[in-house]
Parts: sequence; C-alpha cells; structure tokens
Amino acid sequence: MEIELQKKSLFALPKEVIKNWTRVKNIIWHEKKNTILALLFITLSTSAMGFLQSGTQGLLVNELIKTAGTNLLNPYLIGLIFISILSTLAPSFLYTIQDYFQRSFRLYLEEKFDVLIIKKKGELDVATHENPTQKDLFNKVTEEMWRLRNFVDRQFYIISGIVEVAIASIILLFAQWWIFLIVLVGTIPELIAETRYGERVWSIHSKRSEERRKYWELQNHFNSLPSLIELKLFQNTYYFLSIIKDLFKGFRKEEDKNERIRLRNELLVLILSQCVMAFALIYFVLEIVKGHLLIGTMLFLFGSVGSLRRSLSGLFSNLGRQYQDSLFLSDAFAFLDIKPVLQKPEKGVMLSPHETPEIIFDHVSFAYPGTEKQVLKDFSLRIAPGEKLAIIGINGAGKTTFVKLLCRFYDPQEGKILINGHDLKTIDLESWYYQLGAIFQDYARYHFLVKETISAGRTSDTLSLERVKKAAQSSEADAFIDAWEQKYEQMLGKDFTGGVEPSIGQWQKLALARTFYRNPSILILDEPTSSIDAEAEAKIFEKLEQLPKDKTVILISHRFSTVRQADTIAVIEEGMLRELGTHEKLVKKRGGIYARLFKLQAKGYK
Repeated sequence: MEIELQKKSLFALPKEVIKNWTRVKNIIWHEKKNTILALLFITLSTSAMGFLQSGTQGLLVNELIKTAGTNLLNPYLIGLIFISILSTLAPSFLYTIQDYFQRSFRLYLEEKFDVLIIKKKGELDVATHENPTQKDLFNKVTEEMWRLRNFVDRQFYIISGIVEVAIASIILLFAQWWIFLIVLVGTIPELIAETRYGERVWSIHSKRSEERRKYWELQNHFNSLPSLIELKLFQNTYYFLSIIKDLFKGFRKEEDKNERIRLRNELLVLILSQCVMAFALIYFVLEIVKGHLLIGTMLFLFGSVGSLRRSLSGLFSNLGRQYQDSLFLSDAFAFLDIKPVLQKPEKGVMLSPHETPEIIFDHVSFAYPGTEKQVLKDFSLRIAPGEKLAIIGINGAGKTTFVKLLCRFYDPQEGKILINGHDLKTIDLESWYYQLGAIFQDYARYHFLVKETISAGRTSDTLSLERVKKAAQSSEADAFIDAWEQKYEQMLGKDFTGGVEPSIGQWQKLALARTFYRNPSILILDEPTSSIDAEAEAKIFEKLEQLPKDKTVILISHRFSTVRQADTIAVIEEGMLRELGTHEKLVKKRGGIYARLFKLQAKGYK
C-alpha cells in the first residue's frame, strides 16, 4: 500500500503542480509579465554563474600548476583571473536585484489573492456561507493563504534547480556518466519522502478542518471584549482554555507523528547522499594518483557532483513542498470555483426603483438544506404596496426564515414568492436589493466615521451630510452623536485613534439610521429596537408611522406595544400563518394566539 501511494504521489506531483501553476500564471501574467520575465532572467543567470565560477577556478588551478615558478603571466591566465573575479562578484549584484523584485512581487501577490478571496466571499450567497462543509473550506483557505505566495516564489527556485541539474548533468555525462546515475538514484528517495510528508500534512488539515474551525471560534472569545467579560464573570476562562488545549493536543498528536516520520526519512536520505559524495571523492582522488586527472579538473568535477547532488536534493525538496502547497492551493481554487446555490437569471426582470411592488407568498414551504423539518409550511400572505405589516410568533416559529426567503437568501422548495406578479427567482437581484432596506437582530458595526457609518446605507449615492443628520434624527441617534466631541466626524471603535465605543443601544440606533438613510421602498425590521430604551423606541415608531404611504414596512417584534399600530398583523406558529388582521380584530378573537400572547404580556405591566 505504501509503495502504491508513493507511485501515486510521484505521478500526481507534476500534474497537480502544473495545473495549479497554470491557473496562477493566467491570473498574474498580464499584470506582472515584465516582473516575471525579469525574475526568470535573473534566476537563469544566477543558476549558470556557479558553474562558470567553479569551471573557471578549476582551469585557473590547472594553469597555475603548469606556470608555477615560470614568472610568466600569459593572456590566458589573465583572462581566467578576470572571469573568475567577474563570476564571483556578479551573483551578489544579481541576488540584490532579485531580492527587490521578489519583495515587490510578494506584496502584489498578497494583495491580488486576498482581494480575490474577499471578492468571492462577497459574491457567494448566504446559503453557501451557512453551509458547514463550505465553512470548513473557507477556514482552510483563510488559514493557508501564505502557501500561495510560497508556491509562486518556489517556482523560480524550481526553475533554478532544473537549470543547475541540467548543467551539472551535462558535465558529468561527458566526464563519467555512471557517477551521474549514482547521484540521481541516490537522491530520488528525497523526492518520495518530501511528497509523502506533504500529503500527510494536507490530509491531517483536511480531516481536522472542523476541529480547527472550532479552535478559531473559541479563540475569538478571547479577542471579543463582551465575550471576554462574560468568560471572566462566569469564571469560564480556564474551562475554555482546557478545551483549546485538548484541541491542540488532537492536532499535535498526528502532526508530531508525521514530523518523526519525516526526520527518519531525512536522516536515511542524508546518509545515502553522503555515501554517494564519499564514493565520488575516493574515485577522483584515485584518478589523480594514477595520473588520469588534473587537480583543477578534479575540483571542477567534484564540485559538479556536489552541485548535482545539492541541486537534485533542492529540486526534489522544492518539488515535494510545491506539491504540498499545491494541495492547499487546490483548496483555494476549489473555493474560487464554488458556484452559488441560488441560480441567478441571465436576464432578470428589472424592477422600477420608483415603484413599491406588491409581495405575495403563494403556498410557500421551506426546509433548510440538510434538514427535513419544514420551517415554513404552505405559507401564503399578500403584502400590498405601502402596507405596514407586523409579524409575531414565538422563537423558532419561522419569522426570520420568512425574511430570508423574501431577501432571496434561499429559494422555497414548494410554492412561489411573487414580486409584482413575477417569480422572485426570475427577478434581477440587484434591482430587488435596491428596493430593500433591512436591519436584522445581528447587525453590522462599522468602525468608520459616524457620517460614513450611516451613509453606508447607500454608497452608490454621494455622501450627503444633510441626509445623514436626518437619518440620525429618525433613529434617535442624533442625541448622543451631538454629545460626542467630533459629532458626525467622530471615529467609532476604541481600537482606532480618537475612537469612541458606542453602547449596544447606540450601535442599534446607528444601524437603524443607516437603514433610514438608504430610504428603501421596502423596510424590513427584525427586532429593530431590542436594545433601545422605551422612550426612544416610542419615538422611532412614531416616525415609522409617518413614513410616506408608498413605503412598505415589515416589522418583526416580540413587543406588542410596537406592533399594535400596524395595518396588518400576521401571527406565525410552527411555520404556518395562523392569524391575520388588525390589532383590534385579533385581540377580540376568542381563543386566538395573538389575544393570548397579548394578555400574557399585558399582565406583566399590571
């Protein structure tokens, strides 16, 4: 089995590496063609320079032995001295220039591929991001992006190794071909060992990808101040540390075993390669003793044997590591090749940005991927343009899932969602999202200037400070913003110079302001005031009621004080629409869900 795996590795190595290198080249060639060509020229020059130096020095030794004591300095000797000096000094200049190009190239690669990964994450739909299997791949790609830079850098070392091996091989094939074969056979085990090591490293990381994701999740609790505070107060610091240590032990157990195997293989390969060098040295010394070989020639040939062994060893080692990085790089390309779960229409229906559409859920049923439980069941609901709709229900009833389907984060398995009579699947998503403004229970916290945080609601428009201030007033955020020293120029986030850290309620008001700034046709509010004081909440809902009549509002809330003014209240239970009507109608319904929940909540205020 071990032999089969080694054969498979050796066969897969060039194919895997070449395939990934071709993809990398296609991405970077047009933008960095001159840099790549410059690096290639320098690599070829430095590779040949070592042989020029050792060859010239060998000839110089022979000529010096021949002319020793003659007191003659012939043109041939002068030429050899000049070439020897040139071949000694030139590599230093070439390496300095090469180092500059490589540093510049690494910075470019870091920016290029980081942007590609970030862009891909932004393009993928929510359904893909919520898939646990894809999360494992995301985590591996994020952790191992440094391998891509190594992969590209090492490509030039591989080219250098190939050139050095080719030159040394030609020299030895003309001198003593059988020594070339001995060196080659003696070095091949290093390639096998390095390739097998790379496969095991990749296998360990792939097999334990979910555990590694769990480790990073736990570590983030020590980076987030709210989580750290809870860890301290609940005395869970050492408990979490013990879990992290156990995860580390799981990682290290297999990795340590792999490193021991690598050490054993490296020692065996080293012994074998040193035996080859010792044999070559003994042979050349005997040839000199017999008078068949000049000392300078022996130094050149022995140096060539050493160069061939080092070049083969370096080449095979780099190929093995390149294969290892290529396996991780394949994960990065697998990530870049992910197709969205939701299929976008090639020519979707464009919605008018100036017309608030009618929304109809037509017998919609939905279960999350990988589960059989239906979160919405035969759900039907019509939302008229400009209607103020409140949705209530206990946790897990399907309220947030309703919003996710409306935003087309997922598609229903049964039924249709119609927007102005068009199936949501056939509508151009960008034109649909242009209509929407949403704030969810988990909202974004942007560490920008206040005005930038609010204007992020509609970045396609030029920032309008007047609109920013109006949105802040609508969300009741203007009071604390005006109290800050820099007001709308204030930096948010304690991690940044001069930054302030808003309270949870202030963050929520800023998120609401961002939604108001967007000025959408359809406003979706999922528990929008859960962290806001009662007085501010009342003022916010007064302003919601004052919105133009053509603005649709969909409000999800557990507080009946916030939903009673809605035009229509929809009650969801176990994924089904159980009740629909005004507050006055539903509260009078004997045995109704809304009436029961309203009485329970009202009882708490008595």
